[in-house]
Amino acid sequence: MRLKTTLNKNKAIRLLVTCSFALFVLSLTACADKGEPVEPVPVLPELPAITVTTSGTYSVTNLPGDTTQTMAGQAVTSDGNFKTVYYSLEDGRAIPKEYAATDKWDIAFAGIYNSSIWANHGEIQFEDGTKGPGFGSTGRGGLYLVVDSEVDSKYYNSNTHKPNVLPIPFTYLDEAYNKITEVPAAAQAQLLSNGYLNLDHFLGSGNGYAFYDFYGTMYPGNSKKAHVVYNMARPIIIKTAKGNWAKIIIYSFYKNKPEDPDRDHQAPFISFKYTILKDKSTNFNTIAP
Repeated sequence: MRLKTTLNKNKAIRLLVTCSFALFVLSLTACADKGEPVEPVPVLPELPAITVTTSGTYSVTNLPGDTTQTMAGQAVTSDGNFKTVYYSLEDGRAIPKEYAATDKWDIAFAGIYNSSIWANHGEIQFEDGTKGPGFGSTGRGGLYLVVDSEVDSKYYNSNTHKPNVLPIPFTYLDEAYNKITEVPAAAQAQLLSNGYLNLDHFLGSGNGYAFYDFYGTMYPGNSKKAHVVYNMARPIIIKTAKGNWAKIIIYSFYKNKPEDPDRDHQAPFISFKYTILKDKSTNFNTIAP
């Protein structure tokens, strides 16, 4: 009788220990859950309405750049801390910066007065660790500057890298744009994906899409003509983040698209025209003028 009682006691003790251990483990798990809060999923801002749904030619006037910044007092080599502007050629809308690492945009305007032009390519990273806008996105776009020597010769001196006609008539810009009837083979073979387009021969750069009269040498004695940008007749071929082709001509970085800008015109407000092929086609002739 005494042996049976002892066995029952031992069995009860083992059961109590097992239950206590299980409760201890559960309490640890509960504490761990409380100590490691789950990060909330970031809520992205609402996107603007889509305005482009088919292949065609579209115009954008006064797309606002970062108008809160200025280069006053800053070194010319500084980027001025201008906030990047993202735009979807596919959808015809400006894209909030929160979508930078996505395929929602196709072209970005960054740097000084938003004058550096990037395509959406998520692998852009330089040796110094600098990353392009949209680094990490699934976009694999690119761009290519078209320099038409025949049109260039009407207003530009290729030896001095200066215009010999100012202001540059918008008719020249339209002429160069209209001459592109298909995506050039060179654009497909030499697509710029790991970099950006800049102002023409400025700070050691090569051919660019606009002339910057830094010191106002084209208009001596006129202080309102110093630090003025004149867009050139050089269209840009764009491969979008989704792999479609577009051509674009940028008319102005000044509000209301003046053909003859000066320091009284507010910048940056970007005006441009583009034609997009939304079916992977390379033939712009399929688009009605």
